[in-house]
Amino acid sequence: MSSANALADAGVRAVSAGQYAVGITKLTEALNAHAAPLWHLERSKAYLRTNQFDHALYDAEMALRIAYDRANRDQMMEAQLRRSITLFRMGKFADADVCAFWAIRLSDGAKAREDDGQQNNVDDNGDYITRVQEVQEEIRAQRGDGLSTALNATSKRTKESSLRNQAYTWRIQALTQLEKLPAGHDGRKLHNPIKYPEPSRPSTNSNAQPASSTGVTAESASTGEISSTTNTPDATTGRDAWEKVWVQYQTLYTKHKIRCSFYQTDASLTVDVFLKGLSQEQVSIESDSRSIKISPIQGASLGSFGGSIVLLLYDEIKADATKYNVKSMKIELVLQKQRAGKWPALRCKDADIVDNLSVNPSQGIPFNQFFDLITQLGYKDVRDLELPDVGGDPSVWYVALLEKLRSHFVNGRGPSSAPGVGTPFSNSTPPPKPKDTVNTEGLANETAGKPSEENRAPKSSGGAPAYPTSSKNGPKNWDKIDDGDDDDVAKNDDVNGFFQQIYKGADEDTKRAMMKSFVESNGTALSTSWNDAKSKTYKTQPPDGVEAKKWD
Repeated sequence: MSSANALADAGVRAVSAGQYAVGITKLTEALNAHAAPLWHLERSKAYLRTNQFDHALYDAEMALRIAYDRANRDQMMEAQLRRSITLFRMGKFADADVCAFWAIRLSDGAKAREDDGQQNNVDDNGDYITRVQEVQEEIRAQRGDGLSTALNATSKRTKESSLRNQAYTWRIQALTQLEKLPAGHDGRKLHNPIKYPEPSRPSTNSNAQPASSTGVTAESASTGEISSTTNTPDATTGRDAWEKVWVQYQTLYTKHKIRCSFYQTDASLTVDVFLKGLSQEQVSIESDSRSIKISPIQGASLGSFGGSIVLLLYDEIKADATKYNVKSMKIELVLQKQRAGKWPALRCKDADIVDNLSVNPSQGIPFNQFFDLITQLGYKDVRDLELPDVGGDPSVWYVALLEKLRSHFVNGRGPSSAPGVGTPFSNSTPPPKPKDTVNTEGLANETAGKPSEENRAPKSSGGAPAYPTSSKNGPKNWDKIDDGDDDDVAKNDDVNGFFQQIYKGADEDTKRAMMKSFVESNGTALSTSWNDAKSKTYKTQPPDGVEAKKWD
């Protein structure tokens, strides 16, 4: 069993890295030893990306059957969604919509064997009659604030919410393509899909890509482009293809971004997320050591972005100490750091690409940062993201892209290593010492009413407060005054020794000025200029709060 697990892990890593042939081989060996839904799903993904559609569909249905037998609802949802994507790529848009619908019904808590009647939605000619407008209205009815809000507003468990969102996007994508087909086209027909089929292994020559009289090939459908020819690899790979994705992403990011600011002390962070019109009862906060999720209840909206925000933090916090306050114009979070010290940034590396928060001052997302993240996550081809058509509803495309990229962080996979392995966050080193920190995302001076960084005590290299000083030797760490050699301390901090050193190296006029001013003022003044001191009588000037007395 352990050997099967090792093979499966190697296969999953290979698929994530785009090495589909290797992944298929490893996963096949693992499945020969032990049947597991997740392994079938990963192999289905590899078959799909190598255009072996019948094999991809077989694995999706095998995963569904095993998950059904084990009563695993999450895996049933994932398998139905994988079925839907595969049928979509095969040009069977009506079947794809039905499978995505079944995934959503599972999310709604429906019984697995529910007779929902979705397969009966056909006209007299056998064409599927469900339309994209019906699905959009259904979503709006659930949230009442637009499609993008509805797609992201499910405040259930993260994985189930993500699968539900994906199912909605694929329903809309499939129905959008279906409505472009002429009446009677095969893509409009239901091919008697069974909710939980008994899969039959496809023949070795059954993987040819289906032809389409409308030019909607499996590849062109996946990118939302309708043409008379199949897309060439250059159209969906390389920097040019990703730059087109980035341009669209930037446009929608600017439209949907949510303003955010923060300030910090050594022990805590205060984060302001600027959202209007929410009450304390409408907002819930889920906190763990490296992320904060803000979710409103049904009917509340978090701006045009959607129904939840996930803040991916730079370093660890004390999750059980998180507090929040909902005000008229913002949500205020108070977070306690796990380790004392300043953070150079609020969020972990590349989190600004997936959380839609604009932390002042916001410079947008440069293409190189976006492309580097995509590359590190293992995406070789635009089609690997399996996004809906951006030409339909751009907000749907945008939410789907954020969900896809965010999953690599939320599910414990960061871009610092290959997808599927490594740590959840991409910070490869611990936070630097405070003296080295530079706030790249804006600190307190970006927020009115917060204490500015310049007005707070700077940090010394030892980690304790060091107060402003004009000394050429820099600030002193008073907490460590006893840590060094006693002779060095006496040498450095003895005032008489300091004056003796100056006096020893001075010329005669300077010595006379020092002696005259020091003696006449009873040690409260010191001058090194004889031109000033020779004609001046120095009076005793005690410090504030001290009274000078004459002694007999």
